[in-house]
Amino acid sequence: MCGICGVVDLTGAGRADLTKVRRMCDLIRHRGPDGDGFYAPSGDQNIALGMRRLSIIDIEGSDQPLYNEDRSIALVFNGEIYNYKELRRNLIQKEHAFRTEGDGETIIHLYEQYGVRLFDYLRGMYAFALWDSNHARLLLGVDHIGMKPLYLSEHDGLLHFSSEVKAIADRGGLNLDALDTFMSFGYMIGADTLFSGVRRLPPGHYLIAENGAAHIEEHWRFGAGTAVDLRPDDEQGWITRARDLLADSVRLHLRSDVPLGLFLSGGIDSAAILALMRQEVETVQTFTVGYDARTPDNELIHARKIAAHFGAAHHERVINAEDWWRTFERYIYHHDEPNANPSAISLMLLAEDTAKRVKVVLTGLGGDELFGGYVEHRAIPQVIRAQKSWGRALGGLSGTLLKLERYYPLMKRYRGIGALPTYLPRVTQMLLPRTEGLRRLQSFDGLVLTDTIRAALYGGDLRTAWERAQHKETAYAGIVDRSLNSDPVNMGQALIINTWLAGNALLNCDKVTMAHSLEARVPFFDPVLLNFAARVPPAIRMKKNKHVLREALRPLLPDFALARPKQPFGTPILHWFKADLAERIQAVLLDDGARIRDLFERPALETLLRDHFAGTAPQVEVVFRLLTLELWLKTFCGHSGS
Repeated sequence: MCGICGVVDLTGAGRADLTKVRRMCDLIRHRGPDGDGFYAPSGDQNIALGMRRLSIIDIEGSDQPLYNEDRSIALVFNGEIYNYKELRRNLIQKEHAFRTEGDGETIIHLYEQYGVRLFDYLRGMYAFALWDSNHARLLLGVDHIGMKPLYLSEHDGLLHFSSEVKAIADRGGLNLDALDTFMSFGYMIGADTLFSGVRRLPPGHYLIAENGAAHIEEHWRFGAGTAVDLRPDDEQGWITRARDLLADSVRLHLRSDVPLGLFLSGGIDSAAILALMRQEVETVQTFTVGYDARTPDNELIHARKIAAHFGAAHHERVINAEDWWRTFERYIYHHDEPNANPSAISLMLLAEDTAKRVKVVLTGLGGDELFGGYVEHRAIPQVIRAQKSWGRALGGLSGTLLKLERYYPLMKRYRGIGALPTYLPRVTQMLLPRTEGLRRLQSFDGLVLTDTIRAALYGGDLRTAWERAQHKETAYAGIVDRSLNSDPVNMGQALIINTWLAGNALLNCDKVTMAHSLEARVPFFDPVLLNFAARVPPAIRMKKNKHVLREALRPLLPDFALARPKQPFGTPILHWFKADLAERIQAVLLDDGARIRDLFERPALETLLRDHFAGTAPQVEVVFRLLTLELWLKTFCGHSGS
């Protein structure tokens, strides 16, 4: 596990500055405190690579950069290749010679053997930069699902890349064209970031830079894998295969030369990982975060019961509003991109404690996405079916329903019609064209940020940029194209993976753990298991909440873990925003020096905050997005329009 960075001069003018790359590495030192390494070949000033290392496998022997036999290929690598032992044996049989006992070197020899088809063989999480000096070619790659990010910035013929935005030189200021996207979703979708001129290499893609140009290609897409050799009606066969594949993934994810543990919540996903870990190791260290609240924290209680059942060495971090607020600014800095996910801040505090005891932690992230655990797994297919059946005939009503948004706060005050603002957005989504309706559903448009709020809150420059660029609309349309499937259930699953997972959950997992030099591994996202999950027949997958996973783990989990209903991992933020943190939030957002003053209409902002804190029109999600944006602007941008 590491952080990587570098620069290539696409013009061939020899401007790749190793000194600058060293400074870039210093900015991501937290990702790899165990050492660094650099590549800048004498006689070729067009490439410079750097890395910071967190030593996990082959601690003494796998310092980077890594090379092939004649040193014509150099690699800097972030992540883990879990099937490296199997790959290594096969490559040795093909007469490749290895210098190390680690996992990263397999990438080099796979490239020698298969070229860019190397991605087909990798089971792991990774971002890497490979320089092929024989062809003056740079290959940048990220894993299939985006567990390890890689950011890109190209200017004046220089292509910079890094595991974190903060390390990219001259990264620029606010990308105003994309700000409405963040305000709408609470995170970014697609490849663009809110940093002007900076984008992410999308999950399942690679970049090749050669002959003065760089181009990006896809190497993996959810749902595009090979068929599974099971009959669609063989429910028990699918359940058994799911258990076998998850067990195999956990076995591979336990490969480590340093101590490891598990983030344990009170839910079935992390409980499943714990049950399978206990089949491989005698004792597991588990780590749970909870809250110092007025009522007992059920997450803590359930996690304790599960840990005790499996004899785990259990650790807890209990936090309060003061802990959360104190960590907020550090979270903004380490996340790079503004991301309005309050639970990620809690996870960052848990990572801080966990890193004091272990260097690697497994997580239960992914069980919902793979096996149908979210409400949206049912809501998206419902909207798609309704759009097809009667959306076209009644589509003209959507404009009327959208105009009712302005009356939502008033409706909520009256018994009898107070529930309408909860249901009308869904009806509207069913009447709109497919892409627009699905986009509004996934961004909770109408329930969180409404067109009425936008019209009042957005300043002139922001409104103009949104209307001109249509960034949110264009980015989401591309995601719909990548998620297309003839079955609405399968399409819904792909949409969740290509939006929420790629733009929010996985980035949070990487950023908050690496902030404390802690490697987080996600067994649910093994590509073999992902391919299988995409092929589970919808009738079986959606029989009940996470039906296949629950039944697969039934022989291994206690009844109390299986019986617990789905509960999202949250924070007491609603209460904190009304009480403990209310004055601080208002002070930040209404300060005369606030960066958001240049972006939003102050009278509308003051009204929104006044109504929220008075309880007449609560807007906790919108307030949190504004707060996140303000702290991000203060941290990374000299001024709001920079």
